Amino acid sequence: MGRQQFLWVFFGFSGRISRQAFALAGLLLYVIRLYPVYRMVAAEGDEAVISHWASVFVAMFAVLIVSHMALAVKRLHDIDRSGWWSLLFPIGDIIAFILLCIPPGTAGANRYGQRTDSAN
Repeated sequence: MGRQQFLWVFFGFSGRISRQAFALAGLLLYVIRLYPVYRMVAAEGDEAVISHWASVFVAMFAVLIVSHMALAVKRLHDIDRSGWWSLLFPIGDIIAFILLCIPPGTAGANRYGQRTDSAN
């Protein structure tokens, strides 16, 4: 995956993305988000370490929620829905993720274009 493709998948808000690409990219973001949590648990009460990893978690969450929303917009486009629904994603994070993994995309072109799973 080239740099342009990577940036489109995780930060692009136009186009369409399949269930499989959405699920894999979303799971990657969840795994990344869990790493600071793992480090906080492994700190076993060391307040300085816990504080550091809590700060890392907050910073990562701010970036990763934008990526989750970008994925959700493209997935909503694939099922011929407005990307504005992605604004609800931060409220029901994991539930919204699972629900968007279920329905198949629109066959052929829809008002958001052909399914390409790429920026082009």
